[in-house]
Amino acid sequence: MTNQNFRQAGFFFAAIGLSVLLSGCPYSSPYRLDNEPETFIDKDLLGKWATLAETKKGMQPVKLVLTEKNDKEYNLAILGYIDDLKPYVYMTGDSIKGTAFISMIKNASFLNIVISGQTYISKLIYLENKLSILPLAERFTAKYIKSGEQLRKAVEFHFDTRLRPIYDQSFCLKDMVRVN
Repeated sequence: MTNQNFRQAGFFFAAIGLSVLLSGCPYSSPYRLDNEPETFIDKDLLGKWATLAETKKGMQPVKLVLTEKNDKEYNLAILGYIDDLKPYVYMTGDSIKGTAFISMIKNASFLNIVISGQTYISKLIYLENKLSILPLAERFTAKYIKSGEQLRKAVEFHFDTRLRPIYDQSFCLKDMVRVN
């Protein structure tokens, strides 16, 4: 194998490794779906929610706490055995804290979750007293997003054209139930 072939092979394997690494991250952006929160909070969402989440250590309990920050924003805390998230999100002890607000796109609710200056876009489903937060995967779009308007169009296009939207399954909080 020549030196040139060796370099090409090394580049190829590095590109594969990078794509695998990037496919395991929730989508984050400095932009939000709306510049300012426009939708009033849903008081039915306030409180403590729990589910079991798949981690490297198996199924672990995870709790989500939503409180009212103001009439259009939530305070958000994710608590539990979430060590798998440490490489991606700033954590305080065993919790992730941030704020969130709802944006509507074609009658669907999306959370703009803001943690340490980055915004994570998640589909929000509240159905039959169960709450699910499904973060978009980093690879949901191939476009370079340069504004909130472009982000909104990319999310709308994704949900208009995909039979199965691309969520980051390792970060999904599915079918959470209310707890004390």
